[in-house]
Amino acid sequence: MGASALTPAITAATILRVLEDNLVANKICNKDYTGEIKQKGDRVTFPGLEEVSVGSYTGADITYAAIQSGDLTMLIDQQKYYSFAVTDIEQAQDMLSKKNSQIKNAAYQLSKAVDEYVFGLYAQAQANAAAITDASCDDDSIIGDIALLGRYLDENNVPDGQRWLAIPPWVKMHLILAGVEFQINNGQHGTGGMDIAKEWGFDIFVSNNLYNSGSAAAPVHSVMAGSYNAIGFADQVTKNEVLRSPTKFQDNCRGLYTFGAKVVKPKELALATLTYSAPTL
Repeated sequence: MGASALTPAITAATILRVLEDNLVANKICNKDYTGEIKQKGDRVTFPGLEEVSVGSYTGADITYAAIQSGDLTMLIDQQKYYSFAVTDIEQAQDMLSKKNSQIKNAAYQLSKAVDEYVFGLYAQAQANAAAITDASCDDDSIIGDIALLGRYLDENNVPDGQRWLAIPPWVKMHLILAGVEFQINNGQHGTGGMDIAKEWGFDIFVSNNLYNSGSAAAPVHSVMAGSYNAIGFADQVTKNEVLRSPTKFQDNCRGLYTFGAKVVKPKELALATLTYSAPTL
């Protein structure tokens, strides 16, 4: 196999495909934006997310709000790069699997960084007074915690089936002990081995990337819930190059992944700060 078998187009397509399957942000965020991402500093627009006002008719002239006033603009201000090398020996022996394994590993690392950024928006959920705190979360209390999150979304008119909940693995453990059944590779949400469940009107996603203000042994996670319109997200592989090494018999691949995320409907986002407690069963 020649060095040309590793192309920028193949690499970028594989990166985006693996991200689509494994990036929780792709599942829970609104990606219905207009605009083109070419570089950091670009802006995209999410049309019509502001509430339409209504008023009492008195016979007087009716005023009309411009449609553009409902558009929300988001700055694309985040960048991550990836880089890896494929030697000629690797390409000759098993080019496709070697190449794809490195590309996929790069995508996995990108998905971790992006999800951490999106879940780092938890403070904006906290700011809207939808904060729930459980200082000893276990399989007895977790159902009540989720019910409170659901109540907040009910009060802000988020229908069942249009809401998500993102939890860490230890909360998944408590939910399983409480009787919730999880699935993997549900066709509705992609094919990337993502753990999900549907319960109490939520699509529940499991992620290791939620914000943890505690430690690995004693986690305190910021668990987020919201509507599929609560957070806007946009991404693109804006740079991708395959360079022949000047010093080694190998191809060097590098790329730039550019993205942005923004809370666009804060009232449709809720937060529960859950402190780990051992199972009661």
